[in-house]
Amino acid sequence: MAVSPRPSPQPPEFPFWPFNCLTLYTQVMRDFGGYAEAVTRSNDAMDTVRAEADFGAKLFADLAKGYYDLALAPWTAMAAAMAEQAQADVAPEAPVVKVQPRMSRARH
Repeated sequence: MAVSPRPSPQPPEFPFWPFNCLTLYTQVMRDFGGYAEAVTRSNDAMDTVRAEADFGAKLFADLAKGYYDLALAPWTAMAAAMAEQAQADVAPEAPVVKVQPRMSRARH
């Protein structure tokens, strides 16, 4: 007796998740690369301190953006799913046909 494999379960219908952690990591690595380049080119202590301050500010901005995207992700996904469902629930209206009354041919 041959046993057929069970069909693989389909993933649930859900909108695209807007937060991508790789984007955050890529941006942080770019910032660190710029920091490392600035530190290796610096000739005095002020250039090094400036590079560290710039890296700290950019890192803070990246993390704040990542946290903001992550915090809003459930809300934006829910809003997108509700909008999609609302569009599916709205049935197209039937066209309105105007009927003009006919004049009666009967004489009074």
